Amino acid sequence: MVRLKSEWTEEDNARLKEFVAQGASIIRAAAALDRSIRNVRIQARKLGAPFPPMRIFRKKFVDAPSNSWLKRTRI
Repeated sequence: MVRLKSEWTEEDNARLKEFVAQGASIIRAAAALDRSIRNVRIQARKLGAPFPPMRIFRKKFVDAPSNSWLKRTRI
């Protein structure tokens, strides 16, 4: 369940910075921190460690060699 208006602790901030440094998606970070995606994005920006835009994360995922089945070829 998502928390409503709870304060960010130093531990939460440290975990958030770790997620950004590891290149985790904002969706994964929000789930792990039990907070909304919007709240996580705002806090990451406040800390000076914003997540990359989702289109960059998706491109990285699609371009991975193990996900070649995601690429469609035109016939």
